[in-house]
Amino acid sequence: MKKSIRLRARAFVPALSVLSLAVAASVQAQGIEINPVVISASRMEQPLSEVLSSVSVITRQDIEKSQAPTLVDLLQGESGVEYGRNGGPGSQTSIFLRGQESKNLVVLIDGVKTQADGGGFLTVTDMPLSQIERIEILRGNAGALYGDAAIGGVINIYTRQGKGAPKAYGSIGYGSKNTADMNVGLGGTSSDYGFDVNAGQKSSTGFTSMDPALSNRVNPDRDGYNAEYFSAKLSKKLNSDTEIGMRFRTQTTDADYDAKSNPDYSASLPTDVHRSLKKTNVGSAYVRRQVSDAWSTTVNFSDSVTSYEEFKNGLNNGRYNSHQSAVNWSNHYQANPNTAATAGLDYVSDKHEEYNSFEFEKRTVAGYVGMTQKMDKLTLQANLRRDLISSDYRDALSVSSLQPNATSTLLGAGYQLTSTWKVTGTVSTGFRAPSATEISNSPSLKQEEFKSKETGLVYADQQTLGRIAYFHTMTHNSIDWFEDAQGQWAVRNAGEVENKGVDASLRTRWMGHSVKLSAVTQDPKNITGGYAPGRRAKNYGSIDISKVFLDYELGVKLFATGARPNFNEVNSDMLAGYSIWSFYASRKIDTDWTARVRLENAFDRHYVIAGGYNTPGRGIYATLQYQPK
Repeated sequence: MKKSIRLRARAFVPALSVLSLAVAASVQAQGIEINPVVISASRMEQPLSEVLSSVSVITRQDIEKSQAPTLVDLLQGESGVEYGRNGGPGSQTSIFLRGQESKNLVVLIDGVKTQADGGGFLTVTDMPLSQIERIEILRGNAGALYGDAAIGGVINIYTRQGKGAPKAYGSIGYGSKNTADMNVGLGGTSSDYGFDVNAGQKSSTGFTSMDPALSNRVNPDRDGYNAEYFSAKLSKKLNSDTEIGMRFRTQTTDADYDAKSNPDYSASLPTDVHRSLKKTNVGSAYVRRQVSDAWSTTVNFSDSVTSYEEFKNGLNNGRYNSHQSAVNWSNHYQANPNTAATAGLDYVSDKHEEYNSFEFEKRTVAGYVGMTQKMDKLTLQANLRRDLISSDYRDALSVSSLQPNATSTLLGAGYQLTSTWKVTGTVSTGFRAPSATEISNSPSLKQEEFKSKETGLVYADQQTLGRIAYFHTMTHNSIDWFEDAQGQWAVRNAGEVENKGVDASLRTRWMGHSVKLSAVTQDPKNITGGYAPGRRAKNYGSIDISKVFLDYELGVKLFATGARPNFNEVNSDMLAGYSIWSFYASRKIDTDWTARVRLENAFDRHYVIAGGYNTPGRGIYATLQYQPK
């Protein structure tokens, strides 16, 4: 990463305003799911109000109402979530959960851990929202449940599954920057079979990714993208106790971009055309059996392949392939209404190949156990996980091996103060093994180690669920990139990193309105290096209010964030704070058809989330949706 020219500072709106939609109507707001059942916090089903860790949920209704263009745009405004993106959709994207590096985050899709690229970064940030049924966001160290890298937390994505009689569904949309979006699907159940099939395409002419004011070497052309995708799920009940199923999804994303870094540091020309092509194929199969009234077990097999290529003026300019195979065996035992246990084994083989550079293979064998126990007003949770990892690195000059084995733990307790108030607390440990790219630069790296603690206060009734939590995470042997004396980028174990703060989330029905609120104040810092991590603000949050009356729903969302450093370094350029207003509306045409419209960045605010790269200006988008009830 090269240092960008300093961007002009802009004023920051220091606090979120309290909003209200002035809509006169006597009809109550459309119901929102206040206290859904979640799985991520303990690997067992629990009402959201009872979990000890901090969890947020995004439902299918939330996804449709938001009309968000991408996964990261949907996540923006959720408590604890920040992101950086080098341009528009389809470009390199990082998600920071609770102030952690994007590498310190696990994303699951239908319970299967998704691939990371050679740098350890996520490869699913462009997953189409039409395929998603719900998302659970687990904030905080979950290494004892999910292993390597689950430090900032876990984003658990569940894909759509047809219910009831088979029905077709779909939508078509168009908007600013020639953005076109179309998807169709068919899902439901028939006899002992359940299925869902979904296909779609999204494209846009986009905008110039890099700010031409950065350098006269920047190509000022528009950087568009095109994504095509398909998914299919099929399940069959063999009998009342046993179910088998298969899943498959594929996606191809073709995106234009500008030079990855300040072009003054490279041989870029203003006429250069850069393009990336990413293809992902994922297949899985499972067997689920209810062994007894108390014991259920699931075995899941998965295989995924990601290929990524970069082109400069039509010629190949770099590529990699990643291949992940995994087998997971999970068990749940409900001894009685107050006592439950979980246990399982994971095997994962990750292979990564950078063409004409290096090969990297990592094998993980892990076992985990966990238990929750209720005793009157007291709830206890304990989780233990052991990961045995072996990795091999090979290039033209060297061969090296690492075995970064680790044991991760979590202990938690909650106490019901009253019928509506509950206090919670957890302490946990976790780790992250060095990525392929990090090992290629420094084969002797040590694994990162983490210790976390969290104390929370929960309020829950039939209309409201709110949580506020204090968190503190210490990182030992932090792996950081730096510029050495020869001006080359290198990696090292840099010492200690700390983040502590408070995050809050609220979901409520208030005076006929649906309200979602999030707020975070934190203090991330590299203690050894004496600097704050890049692209993470000390204060940020959002408020989203909507109202249903007759056949209409109107909503407004405000997201605001404070200033952030651009890079992980002392005296980094600062990115100015900003606030963005978006408005959305929908109208039920009949029981099956809905028309939607979204005004994004309504006041055309100029803002920066990655130094030197542009962000979308004001845009308006319309969607026609077909969804039979």
